[in-house]
Amino acid sequence: MTDQKRMMTLLKTLVQTNSESPPGREEEVAKVLKRHLEDYGINCRSVGPSERPNLIFSTHEDEVGPLVIHGHMDTVPAGPKENWTYPPFAGAIDGGKMYGRGTCDMKGPVTALTETMILYKESKRKVPLMMLATSDEESGCSGAEEVAKSGLLSDVKYGVCAEPTGLDVLVGEKGMFWSKIVAQGKSAHGSRPEEGINAIALAVKALASITRKAFPFEEDNLLGVPTLNVGMINGGIKINVVPDHCEVHLDMRIVKGQTTEGLMQQIRERFIEAGLADFVDLQYIHGKPAVSTPVDSPIVGATLDAVEKVTGRRPEPSAATYGTDCSVLQPKVGIINVICGPGSIEQAHQPDEFIRLDQMYQSVDVYLDIANTILSS
Repeated sequence: MTDQKRMMTLLKTLVQTNSESPPGREEEVAKVLKRHLEDYGINCRSVGPSERPNLIFSTHEDEVGPLVIHGHMDTVPAGPKENWTYPPFAGAIDGGKMYGRGTCDMKGPVTALTETMILYKESKRKVPLMMLATSDEESGCSGAEEVAKSGLLSDVKYGVCAEPTGLDVLVGEKGMFWSKIVAQGKSAHGSRPEEGINAIALAVKALASITRKAFPFEEDNLLGVPTLNVGMINGGIKINVVPDHCEVHLDMRIVKGQTTEGLMQQIRERFIEAGLADFVDLQYIHGKPAVSTPVDSPIVGATLDAVEKVTGRRPEPSAATYGTDCSVLQPKVGIINVICGPGSIEQAHQPDEFIRLDQMYQSVDVYLDIANTILSS
């Protein structure tokens, strides 16, 4: 039976242990999780640098099972404390909710995973249950990359990512392609613009060539359509100087049929067509592929059944617009994932972030039911 007091104590300790990224402070949170689970006889292996570790737990020492439940230990920065009604690192409780940075994204869900591991261990099942806690998910999933390279999860078939979904069931996520337009012009006095080459004007033309029509993609009812956000523009030094340099940072969320390599090539071809290639280049920043799990996969069915059994509500499978560690674990390790966790993604990254405690407790029953189904099949 779920020990709510044990969960509350752990969650409060995790929230009070700062793990903002940047700069990346997961080491102390990792120590808290490791001590907590090892106290209940759950084995731990650490992968990656000691200051930013990734923890792989098993209910059976040195054994790997076919299911891993996973989440990340880092949080985004809290931002100005005056924007918070409740202190961001106190773990204040009010109205059945705990407030604080990371409560829903995702120290609350990780707390639920640890309780699941403890209860599964106590049930003395023959097949091991795995848990993964990663670092650096918020800034690029480098922790999941370290785990993929280690090969320690290569025999794991299914995964449940506990990102906050309100216990809805997500079976895929859009990919990510971050890049920047770099325009190089020639400076001149602002009163004689004809003597210079305006880099900002070049960047605007380059952006227009990108947005004039959609890039090809494979239609998918779950993943939807790709999106583009212009996140930053930097250019110019003074109002009366023709700018000789400009950068435009782009955030594209990609779907099936699109790759970062393919988009890089297509965008550069548009620069050539627009006569901009001598002055404008596209530089890669970061990217992850879109991933999806067939709705008839056993892990999807087990998760839908578990949520319905625990909550009385059967969700309609959908997909995430945001990125998770699944974008690494699915293509690079072969783990077939669903995303299902307590808390609302609308609370993530916000002042006064919170998680409903009753939903966090419910999620333990959901994860145990999934484990019992998958690990007995």
